Amino acid sequence: MRIAQFVIGLILALTIHSLLNKFFPNALNFVDVYMILVVYYAMGGNILGTIAAAVLAGFVQDAYSNAIFGLHAFALTLIGYFVALVSSKIELRGPVLFGLTLLGAMIVNELIIFALANILLDQRIEIFGQSLLLKTLITSLLGALIYHGAKLLVNRSPMEAARRS
Repeated sequence: MRIAQFVIGLILALTIHSLLNKFFPNALNFVDVYMILVVYYAMGGNILGTIAAAVLAGFVQDAYSNAIFGLHAFALTLIGYFVALVSSKIELRGPVLFGLTLLGAMIVNELIIFALANILLDQRIEIFGQSLLLKTLITSLLGALIYHGAKLLVNRSPMEAARRS
């Protein structure tokens, strides 16, 4: 059941990514739908499933971005692993905790991408700016809203869904 939910979520993330890229090309600088998907899946606490889901989502994101192939896959896998690890030890529930987890995940994601890009590329990139702050806040708020909507639709939190399947 969780695999089917992830596949549907990945298709929705790819659709949102494509639509935003087509109609609002700069909108992808302010929202990361794949991060929302991976953190949502990771909150279920299944570490191995989260790693597989994060690698797949990251490669899909890399395939449709201009970044180094594998950059987002690596970053999403690390973040998904740590969120799933924490979620397996501590029960994370509710849209507020999801939004805060997503906020922290976005900051760590940008730091990982910044470090890898500076290591792998000869040129220096800027990390701290208004776009980073806006992307982090918009993704966190959108993620909290999506979490709340998914909870109303499925009628349970990701942690409960992981335990039942």
